[in-house]
Amino acid sequence: MSHPDPERLVLLALGEPDDAAAGHLASCAHCAAEVASLRAVADIGAESQEVRDLPAPPASVWARIEAAVERPSTVDVPILRPRRREWLRLAVTAVAATALGVAGTLGVGALRKEAAPTVVARATLEAFPNAPVGAGGEARVLGSGDGARLHLHVTGLPLSTGYYEVWLIDPVTMRMFSIGHLTDSGDVLLPLNSTVDLRQYRVVDVSAEEYDNVQTHSGRSLLRGTLTN
Repeated sequence: MSHPDPERLVLLALGEPDDAAAGHLASCAHCAAEVASLRAVADIGAESQEVRDLPAPPASVWARIEAAVERPSTVDVPILRPRRREWLRLAVTAVAATALGVAGTLGVGALRKEAAPTVVARATLEAFPNAPVGAGGEARVLGSGDGARLHLHVTGLPLSTGYYEVWLIDPVTMRMFSIGHLTDSGDVLLPLNSTVDLRQYRVVDVSAEEYDNVQTHSGRSLLRGTLTN
């Protein structure tokens, strides 16, 4: 099977229309998985507003990217080879960084995406005494209204037989409701209902839960923080 050039897969992952390459993905699981992975990288880059505040990457990073771009790639193979996979990841990472203003403009029309959502509130998630040593994290409210989302980045919570659930709590009445679960990676982006008043439900709580069909809070909070502007 003849596979699309790596450049076409990168552009396809970034939203550039390519009917022929898109049609190929329907019959090639390897290329489809690669494009899905590249899209995830690009989406994370587009949503990371703080990346604008990072220092410029060292020259060695761009040297690796340029070297990878100059390498020839073999596309008429049934499996994506490691060198080609590295090229794709380096390329899409560079493009995502460029879209956020870390590097210069590449001139790809698909990079003209919407601006990263504004962080309207954030909370540092502190560990309870029963939490694993080193556990912690941060919660950020991105955007407002119907497009509001809560981004959590949590570290130090190991995999378990249960799962970790995210709650919003009114600290005055202690009323609470679940907004979703953490992923295995510790990063998750959860939609917020536009009717939720974050001035009232301003406490973010991460609890340890079991698969017991009980919908209420287990009482085992591990991390908690209060959202502030």
